[in-house]
Amino acid sequence: MTITAIPAPPARPRLAPYIAANGDTILPGCYGLSQGGEITGELIRHATGHAFIYIGNGQIVEAVPPAVRMAPAASRPDAVWQVHYPLTGAQRARICARARALVGGPYDYPAYTGFALKVLKISGEAELDPVFKADHWRVSAELVADCYAYAGIRLALPSLARPA
Repeated sequence: MTITAIPAPPARPRLAPYIAANGDTILPGCYGLSQGGEITGELIRHATGHAFIYIGNGQIVEAVPPAVRMAPAASRPDAVWQVHYPLTGAQRARICARARALVGGPYDYPAYTGFALKVLKISGEAELDPVFKADHWRVSAELVADCYAYAGIRLALPSLARPA
């Protein structure tokens, strides 16, 4: 009788931190804010700014047209990272898992009508509330809020960026 050892499952790879331009060490689950760079970034900058989640190994998850995507963290060199929020390992894992699960989800084009109306002072937040509450798509701040909510953390967001 030959005894064959059952190989141990491979260890989960440790997700490498990212060193930001200012020298901060960014751990998976941290979110960042930047000016944005796409044409839609110019409009959203006035309402909320651009937000994204660092998921490890030099990658972020962000909501940009046409869908939620992964991108290199270095693609946002002007990022200001939230590095001091106390997250447990389990929370970081849940935030990153949720961010990865949202990749490919649709971008929130209808929100830009609301952003434009607010920036141009044509409509106020009260009139837009029903639209945003029924909205199931993503802009960047909604993506971050959704990922943190998945880890049991409620973030205060700018007025138009509310999770549905």
